[in-house]
Amino acid sequence: MQPHQPLAPVQDYPRSDMELGGFKPKALRPEEKSSKCLVYVLAIMVIQGTVLLIFGTIFLRATTPGFEFGSVRVRNLKYRTNLPSPWFNFTLVMSISIENTNFGDFRFDNTTGTVWCGPVVVGEFKVPKGRAQARATERLYVSVDVGSLRLPNTTGLSSNISNSGFLELSSHAKLSGKLNIMNIVKRTRQPELNCIMKLNFTGGSVHGLECD
Repeated sequence: MQPHQPLAPVQDYPRSDMELGGFKPKALRPEEKSSKCLVYVLAIMVIQGTVLLIFGTIFLRATTPGFEFGSVRVRNLKYRTNLPSPWFNFTLVMSISIENTNFGDFRFDNTTGTVWCGPVVVGEFKVPKGRAQARATERLYVSVDVGSLRLPNTTGLSSNISNSGFLELSSHAKLSGKLNIMNIVKRTRQPELNCIMKLNFTGGSVHGLECD
């Protein structure tokens, strides 16, 4: 009887789903893939919302344009302070500024402004219709004839002018117009002009011009 030969050692071949040193990572389940896609979609939506919010806050915000006098000059000044009938008559040439800080045009209609001496209107001026372009300042020049004929009582006028040499005036005007920002935001805006000034009779000039 021949002696038994030892059996050859059994070789262990790794399966196709195994790697040397360990198992292959498992494939993502459909539920995990859906969760990651949802996270990506939400992240994109948050980024888009943030961009739109910044865009709307900066570019689509509608503010009321500024409206004020840039300068005022006096022409043809004539006056008398002696009693019993003091009077004055002159022309104001005014530079009007309409400052539009919006990212859209402001188109305004014509309007009438007034000049006051105390509680009485002593002059009127016309502001023609026009347009203040986006992020720009529109400048207009208007003139108004101012006179004391409308004052019901000029008795105190002589002493006021003689003592101070100044005549205090105020002016008011209100624009009405449409603000159009990129054809997305359309608003009606009504900027107002409220200014005070002092006329120096001696020098024939305006001092202390203030607008709010």
